[in-house]
Amino acid sequence: GLFFVVGVLLSLTPCVLPMLPILSSIIVGTDGTATRLRGLVLAASYSLGMALVYTALGIGAGLAGEGIGAALQTPWALGSFAVLLVLFALSMFDVYELRLPVRWTSHWHHHASRMPAGQIAGVFAMGGVSALIVSPCVTAPLASALLFIGSSRDVTLGGSALFSMASGMSVPLLLLGVSAGRWVPRSGPWMHAVKRVFGVAMLGLAIWVAQPVLPVAAHLALWGALLFLLGFLLEPFSPRPAHHHVLRNALVRATGLGALVLGAMQIVGAASGGTDVLQPLAHLVRPQ
Repeated sequence: GLFFVVGVLLSLTPCVLPMLPILSSIIVGTDGTATRLRGLVLAASYSLGMALVYTALGIGAGLAGEGIGAALQTPWALGSFAVLLVLFALSMFDVYELRLPVRWTSHWHHHASRMPAGQIAGVFAMGGVSALIVSPCVTAPLASALLFIGSSRDVTLGGSALFSMASGMSVPLLLLGVSAGRWVPRSGPWMHAVKRVFGVAMLGLAIWVAQPVLPVAAHLALWGALLFLLGFLLEPFSPRPAHHHVLRNALVRATGLGALVLGAMQIVGAASGGTDVLQPLAHLVRPQ
């Protein structure tokens, strides 16, 4: 279920959502005469082709993890995984762009463009090929998911999780097919906020992966720093139009302030000898 939600959010990133109308026209074909039912069937065929390729990637990651077994649980391996997750997360904050080589993507894009549109078999194959042409917004979360699956050494989790993520990524495309283009959200700055959410989540996953090899104080301090980052990204002290989205602005401010307060508690707990992330200041309370 969590990977399905991740897939839906990935489909709303600025690299993916604006491409849906173009993708829909490619799937339906140049004549544009497909009915809603046929549009839904074609979109589902495309989605299934993409999902099966992702499933194969997930199974491969699980098998690779099983192959190296306990070696993945060594401090060096856990530390390496955490560093890779941090590097992947930085790409979600636009520190750099993580994408596949242009030669690889152009090769597969050339094959996809030659496939017959408007036919179930051709659209199915097109979906499978498109899974190999990963956009910059999807590359880092997909790599992180494969890294996590590899560390879990669970083949069933690998296949089902990646299938669920691909299914979530297909939701806007299916809505576009069944509604004749009326049920797709408009592009806007909110898509960049979704991208930042992935960056924060991947940094949190990096801390969680490295937890067994970190000192307790460092563990608390890192969670505090991550909460500070989340709080400042939400800009709780920035002025916002009072006449517009009052409830949403209040929720964003409250969440940002809450993250800053919790982050400060983690930092204080780390500096004062705290040992519990969930209760970072419990050691400062004297027993009655």
